[in-house]
Amino acid sequence: MKNLFVFFILLMQLPVQAQVTNQSKALEEAVIQFNQTTKSQAYQELYLQFEQLYAVNKTNWLIPYYAGMTRSIMCLLKMGDRDALANDALLWVGRAKSIIKNDEVYCAESLAYTAKMSVNPALRWLVYEGKIKNALKLAKKLNPNNPRAYILEANIQQKLPFIFGGGCKSVKPLIQKAELCFNAQTKGSSVEPSWGIQSLVQLKKACPF
Repeated sequence: MKNLFVFFILLMQLPVQAQVTNQSKALEEAVIQFNQTTKSQAYQELYLQFEQLYAVNKTNWLIPYYAGMTRSIMCLLKMGDRDALANDALLWVGRAKSIIKNDEVYCAESLAYTAKMSVNPALRWLVYEGKIKNALKLAKKLNPNNPRAYILEANIQQKLPFIFGGGCKSVKPLIQKAELCFNAQTKGSSVEPSWGIQSLVQLKKACPF
């Protein structure tokens, strides 16, 4: 009788385990697509995938993290109402922060503020500069070896006018640091943030040294 009871308990757990496995696989496939996509229209489909995953799993910080990152990219690519997209990005980052406050989430927050600023840089730089830089400062404090923090900082510096300390001269040490961090990284899980290599390549082309 006892063995029969245990059998029924295990049988009841099977649908739950299958659901968790399916969700993990769906997240892995979405992250792979996030890392590989080069087509702007694919980001809307990706966003919907992360939104659906969040509806059934609100405890995994990676889901709102990637949803926020996707919305920020869509804003920077000018895919629709840019203010609304940036606001969405900040909303998703807030959800990720409510689960965990780590270096990757702060990088996503910096990018979301950058997206918000990019709608009108001339008018918004002074408003968002501190928020963009403070998020990166917190990211580097938590993990000084995260290459994405230096990539994001380099992208901002490279676009700043020379009189405000921008340009390739100020970007060089950031590019070098990002490259060192990428080279030193060990391979994590397939869903952990790993983006930034393509941005590093673009920065090196824009600022050859």
